[in-house]
Amino acid sequence: MNKISIIPDSTYEGEGLSKGLARGLLVYCGDQNLTGEGMGIGSIAFRNPECTYFSRSWTDSSGAGVHKRTFTLDTRMRWSIYGWPSDLLTRLIEFGISAYMQLPGFQGTIMLPVPALSTLLGIHPLFETIPPRGKVTFSYRVSGNNVEVQVEVMTPVMPQDTLCLLNELSAAWFTAGWDGERQVSPPPGWEIVSSAQLPVSLVDPEHGIRFFLGRPSVSSPAPLCIYRGREKTGDVCWAGFCIELGPFDGSQEIPMVQYSVGFVQGEFP
Repeated sequence: MNKISIIPDSTYEGEGLSKGLARGLLVYCGDQNLTGEGMGIGSIAFRNPECTYFSRSWTDSSGAGVHKRTFTLDTRMRWSIYGWPSDLLTRLIEFGISAYMQLPGFQGTIMLPVPALSTLLGIHPLFETIPPRGKVTFSYRVSGNNVEVQVEVMTPVMPQDTLCLLNELSAAWFTAGWDGERQVSPPPGWEIVSSAQLPVSLVDPEHGIRFFLGRPSVSSPAPLCIYRGREKTGDVCWAGFCIELGPFDGSQEIPMVQYSVGFVQGEFP
């Protein structure tokens, strides 16, 4: 069985929709990169009702068995129609995404007309460079097939800001869920995970790998929600977990967050 490697990388640009965005740690099984279009282990998105912010630049440092990556929130995603960026369309889509994530049972139905409408109306995302909104530092400690992650946010918090800690690999490989005993159907887009369900997993049947997220902890009380998800359509191909903090009321500081991600190799019926 090929060995799993969990490594930082400064050259991988990714694939599909998220190509060029800054990623966290990459995951390999032998020579096969399992990350694909996913954002890797420990990456960042920052949302508010206006748009979503990402990073395309970062700095790295290492020492005492810990690798640190500080992401600069320097990229804004806006949506365009017939090639024209639209703030109104962007706000509507952001609202729709928030509603979509709360309705896992209806996500398949909701998404049915989306590809045809997007093609008909020429709706596409645009990634724009902006003055830095702030910085977020991820500290990764890799031990075998497990990663301990600590996140420190260094950015002003505005009302309705939401922090999304992304842990995503390729949906081309992670095609199934796991109920603790056997493979089950993969989640439909994003689904909310309760504390009682943790740790929660996804399975790569071809390589015999179970990918799981442990219970997060925060340094001070904050709104927190956990999602598991998978999407494979067109140039979108990710499967993984999101720890969402917020929305904040503007008076709170974002706490330090700690969580673990791990991989188990074997046969999963």
